[in-house]
Amino acid sequence: MHYHRQGLRHLILRALKRNTFTADQPIRITVSGVNVVLKGSVDHPDLIPEAVATVESVAPFLRVYSQLRVRGARVVMRS
Repeated sequence: MHYHRQGLRHLILRALKRNTFTADQPIRITVSGVNVVLKGSVDHPDLIPEAVATVESVAPFLRVYSQLRVRGARVVMRS
């Protein structure tokens, strides 16, 4: 199973690096069974669904979860 997980991780990482939108983004990948978690930060909010779609395109049998955040984004609290 460890070999299979490493192979999937490598496949996903290559796909993210080939995608010109996500290639330079510091995205970390965790594979656990059929679950993939993307972690890190990206430059723009549109890159979050782009990264998820990229992973889903190369491994449609996996469940992809995003914990990606936008660099420099601030949460505005209103009262």
